[in-house]
Amino acid sequence: MAIVAPDSIYRIERSYYLNLLQAQILHLRTDHRRRLFVIDQLKELSQKTPGSMEAALIVGDTLFHRLCCTLQPLLLKAISSLLSDSDPVIGYKVADMIEAAVPPEIKNPYCPPAGW
Repeated sequence: MAIVAPDSIYRIERSYYLNLLQAQILHLRTDHRRRLFVIDQLKELSQKTPGSMEAALIVGDTLFHRLCCTLQPLLLKAISSLLSDSDPVIGYKVADMIEAAVPPEIKNPYCPPAGW
């Protein structure tokens, strides 16, 4: 990844995207009453994904670009799953599915995976 200034719009948008994603995973696991709020937030993420993919490609952030490419169809599937069934177990499954798509380098950028 190219060095991007800490106060750049790209870094701010990337951080917002990842924080929003992390918050929705947490909400799905802990607070089932906020399901409609989570669905709205997942819709926002879904709308931001194409722009984030393009920006990551321009900057050279291949890791974030791959994450966005992976999440794009998963977010749509997650939204439809959450809308179709109100069972709390579905929320856990969706959270697990989304979290599994996030590479370890993004989950904890200060601790590289064992395979490195």
